[in-house]
Formats: sequence, C-alpha cells, structure tokens
Amino acid sequence: MDEAPPVLVESDPADRAVNAAPDQAIRLRFDEPIGERGIGDLASRIVVNPDTPEFDIRLDGEEITLSPNAPMADGVTYMVTILPGLQDRDGNATTTARTILFSTGGERPITLSIVRATILQDSVPAALARYHLEALGHELDYSMEADSQGRIEMEGVAYGSYEATAWIERVRPDGWQMTDEPGARDTFEISAEERAHEATYRIAVVDTTAPVIVTVETPESRSLEVTLDDDLAAEPAASAGSVRLWEADPDLAGAEIPLDSLAPADLRVRRLAISAVEAVGSRELRVVPAEPLRKDRIYRIELVVQNRSGLAATPEGGRTFRADYEGPAVWPSERVPLPETEPPPADTTPVPADTPSSGPPAGAPPAEGEP
Repeated sequence: MDEAPPVLVESDPADRAVNAAPDQAIRLRFDEPIGERGIGDLASRIVVNPDTPEFDIRLDGEEITLSPNAPMADGVTYMVTILPGLQDRDGNATTTARTILFSTGGERPITLSIVRATILQDSVPAALARYHLEALGHELDYSMEADSQGRIEMEGVAYGSYEATAWIERVRPDGWQMTDEPGARDTFEISAEERAHEATYRIAVVDTTAPVIVTVETPESRSLEVTLDDDLAAEPAASAGSVRLWEADPDLAGAEIPLDSLAPADLRVRRLAISAVEAVGSRELRVVPAEPLRKDRIYRIELVVQNRSGLAATPEGGRTFRADYEGPAVWPSERVPLPETEPPPADTTPVPADTPSSGPPAGAPPAEGEP
C-alpha cells in the first residue's frame, strides 16, 4: 500500500534556470499521479510569485502544467512554491514546502534575496495566515500562505520597496470573514546592499459577526449537542434561560423541502422548556429539554449568548433540525415549567398565542398509549 506523499522529480523551467521564455508554461512532474480533487483545490497548493500574471492549471496524471494567461515580466526571478497538502490519489499529502526559482529573458541571473516572516496571533503561531508584499514604485506584488508554525519564506524577491501586510481569513457559513483592519504592516526595501528582510507580525483577529449555530446533533431524545462557529464568552455563562427551543407545526414534519428554506417565524409554534444547559467546550453546549423530542417533528433552536468579542447571537443565527436519535423517547419524572417572563426574539416575530398544542404540556408524562 502506498503511504508516501508525491515527490517533485522534474520541472521545466528547471530550478535556477536563467533562460525561461516569458510566455512558456511551467511544468511540474512528480513521481506518481496527483489526486484529482478539483482544479480549485489544486491551485491553492501551488503558488507562483510575483503574483501576476495569473496561471491556468491543468493536471495530467503525474504532471501539472501552469500556463500564463499573459506573458511573464521580462528579466524577473519567479518563484514556484508547492505548499504542504498536495495529495496523491491515495490521499498521501506533502508535509513540507518545495520551491523552484527561475528567471525570464535570456541570461538574467537569479535575484539573490530572501524575505522571512513569522506571524503570531495572540502570541501563538498563526497557521495558514496570509502575507502580501505590495510593490511601492514598481508593479511586482508577492503573496504567500504561512506554514503550520506561522512562518513565511520567499526567495528571489525583486529589488525595490514594499509594504508588507499579514492577516487571517476565516470561513464562516455566510462566506469569508477577515480582520476588519489588516493585522500588521511594515515597509522595507530589498536591494543589492540589503538582500534580506526578516520580521515578526503580531495580529489580533477582530470578529465582526454574531455567533451562528453550525450543527445540532441529538444523540438522545432529551440531549442536544449544539456547536457554534465562535468561542462563547465566559460571562455571562449560558443557562437554561439562554436557549429558545420550539417545536414546529406537526403538518410541516412531512414536508420534503430543505429545512433551511422554512421561515424561522413559521417554526416558533410551541415553546419547550429547558431543564439544563452545560458548556462542554469553548464552542459547544449540551442542552437538555424538559421533554423528549419526537422523531417525526421539526424543531428550531436559537440562543441568547455572546461570543468573546461581545457580539450577541441573533435569531437568524439559530438552526432548524429534526431529531435523529436512536432508541425510545425518555420522559422526565417531574415537570419543568417555562420561564414566567419570556422575552420575545430579537427580530420581534411574535410567538403565536392561540395555536393549539400539538402534544402534551411541557414536562407532562405521556397519555396512556402514547409512544
């Protein structure tokens, strides 16, 4: 069984070549076929600097071809970096970066320069942080991704002045989330007299979005495992009063439509009391409803909590779900009442007051013969 990651065995232009044509394609040949995980994912593992022109990428077995969509700059050193994470067809991934350098336009020598950066977030290495050199007075920009230790190393950077920026990007359910201000900057010059630059960037990610429920799992009839996309604030701690749990109209249970397409206001039909809430991680809560959830019903959960940035969850950040636990429903021995005063959701959608209950009162034992 193959357990070895792919190894680069040949490139064209070759490493340290000085006669590459500005319009030629870059070919990388490995010792085994590369996994076909999609061109977008493959392109994220191979970085060409300077970062213009853009390159079209094609995979053919063990060979990757990068074709420039415009001529490369004449007389410039280009750096091709294969980042960790490039996989073969068995899923074996590279763990270290590999770089080749070449220059375009005849016998122009390789630029002997190096830029090293260490990026920290709250004194911890910022793995996969982004780093960008913006040219000042010329047109050669550079971009790179930090390794698992928050380190950047870029060779062959053209002589000139640059403004460097380090930041972090986050993926959230509603798209990309960046720092509201670039985390750290500095300005420096690379020249024949100053061929190296080394700096440490300390950044703090400023969250600008409210916490969102990412998943809801129901391992038991009276147990919800709720995961959010943010670390929750330590104070005030989540409690039973922090959870709004509703059972939707039973008529919706058989609807064969995506749950996310149901309007939250239409799901707030019968409010369920909560017996207990326990934090089981910085982003995880265990919620115990006062009555068992029914496998044939749809539910809506929303939270009244804050993340560590002090941003409060909104009703729109809740989650609609079906209970999918194994085994029978378990009823409690004592009734747990709803809170006497129930604040309305932040979106002011009223909870229907005259809607008949679709089941027993919160916490009541089942009627005879009820499953």
